[in-house]
Amino acid sequence: MRASSSRASSSGNGTEGTPRYLEPDVRRQQILNAAAVVFADKGFPASRISDIAAEAGVAQGTVYRFFTSKDEIASAIFDLGQAECRAKLEELREQGAAAAPLQIVRDYVAWYARYLVRRRPIVVALFSWELDPAGRRGADIGNRQWVADALGDLLSKAGVAAGPAGVNLGRVVPLLVYSLTALADLYQEPGAPQSEEALAAAVADIMWRFLESADPA
Repeated sequence: MRASSSRASSSGNGTEGTPRYLEPDVRRQQILNAAAVVFADKGFPASRISDIAAEAGVAQGTVYRFFTSKDEIASAIFDLGQAECRAKLEELREQGAAAAPLQIVRDYVAWYARYLVRRRPIVVALFSWELDPAGRRGADIGNRQWVADALGDLLSKAGVAAGPAGVNLGRVVPLLVYSLTALADLYQEPGAPQSEEALAAAVADIMWRFLESADPA
């Protein structure tokens, strides 16, 4: 989910002078960057492969060489986000080895809120795709097993309850942060600060209040 929703900042997408041949990994990333821009601008349902190809400056056939559908592209964008989230949580765990486990969770929540808010147009677009009645049921938003296990382990060490029977609290945390970011317009008061920093701080604060309200194990 690296790509910004701003066309001006989507380097390598549909720009003049783009080389006709790029290494496969580079071309794939170019297509994903373009898709993130298109999904954010048009919304997932209205986006077409032809739109993504035009944004990337390639033929439709080139897109289909890497992806069979826009659903597969969306899943790949989630995969990139998952890799970044795992890398950040690993970094925080290494840096904060001697810190209280709950502080590591808090630092991750703050980072994740900022990460999502900076990408909010694509977050909103993919949130709607995930909740499409076709049956995805949030599979990609919640499919961060390593992150979920790591957060669950940290919360357990901090003495935070695992939650109701059958609930994976490690999965609940990123799901809530993602949902709070996507649906911010529904709970923010009119006139509330609209800067990215203010929204990220609000999301992190709501999430932290939720964690603090959990009963000790």
